[in-house]
Amino acid sequence: MPPRERTTGERLSNLCDIGVDPRCWYPACRSDELGPGQAREVRFLGRSFVVFRDGQGAVHCLDNACAHRRVALHEGEVRDCRIVCPYHGWEYGPDGALARIPYWEEEAPLPRLRVRSFPVAERSGLVWFVPEPADPLPPQPPDTSRWDGGEWFSFRQDRVFPNHYGVGLINGMDYTHFHLHRKYQPWSRLRLRDLETDEQRVFGAYEVTSGHSRAERTLRMLLGSDRNASTVTYPLEVYYDYPHHQARLGDGMVVWAFFRPEGRDRVAVYITLYIKARRGTRRLRQFAEPFFRRLVLARIQEQDAWIGVREQIAWETRPDEPRCELNPVAAAAERLLRSRWQAYVEEAGPPDDRWPGVRLTHGAAR
Repeated sequence: MPPRERTTGERLSNLCDIGVDPRCWYPACRSDELGPGQAREVRFLGRSFVVFRDGQGAVHCLDNACAHRRVALHEGEVRDCRIVCPYHGWEYGPDGALARIPYWEEEAPLPRLRVRSFPVAERSGLVWFVPEPADPLPPQPPDTSRWDGGEWFSFRQDRVFPNHYGVGLINGMDYTHFHLHRKYQPWSRLRLRDLETDEQRVFGAYEVTSGHSRAERTLRMLLGSDRNASTVTYPLEVYYDYPHHQARLGDGMVVWAFFRPEGRDRVAVYITLYIKARRGTRRLRQFAEPFFRRLVLARIQEQDAWIGVREQIAWETRPDEPRCELNPVAAAAERLLRSRWQAYVEEAGPPDDRWPGVRLTHGAAR
């Protein structure tokens, strides 16, 4: 196990003052939540965007404010390949250019106005956008297609959590926090075996040992393990590929978590759990998975939401008091979160005007 990392005595800026680099791909919604002719609001760090699907099925993303009176465009309608403001009927094309004013004289040239457009893509069953376009654009969003076939079961656990993005992300990398979920903990022992970091990623390799408690038996059934063995050991790998998270348990369970920070204390997380469909236990697991999701995973999420609010309060009320982090994976994830935000601020300047969901009150950009 790598040496433990202590931060006792170190002065820390408030984690909740840290934003995320907006020049990355972030999920706007699930693809099947946006039908032809539909529009919806998407919030990112306090700003409002609109995504809409035109009549031909293409998806677009614009600043969610009409150039006329700044009314939210998502409250209007989608007409062919344009979005129409609900107030005066101004129409905007996919590139954000003003295309029509219904009461304008036909022969008179339209005002040369536009609302800002943003890169958008569909991948892994999600609509993605880049809130602050860069040149060149970042690499494509993560591809989950290898788990989307018939060899894997999958189900969603999407949720909006009432806490800062960093609180949830670090929680997801720190499996020592399962004391919080001890009633549902599917292993008896956890050990950290390896840690690798660079400017884009944190990788942690744990080893978990599962015994015969109810939660452990459920896990072993889902993973198709030997029911007669006294214990079973699995590798547990966690990845923070900035700004998203992935975990793999053995060769039979994968979790993807894609984050969209809506504000200082609100983050939308699109979570998909994949479980391999092994031949001998397929029917049993099809029957058991809905109960596993409702009676175990949903309750674990409730506990994570509960503790996220408590940690948010701790950061807001005691921002500069020292923390003592003993899990190197959690410490590395926090360092990466802070360093990427620091790099963005140094390159793009203070974010206050662009991103009202970030409040620099405790020297977050030092």
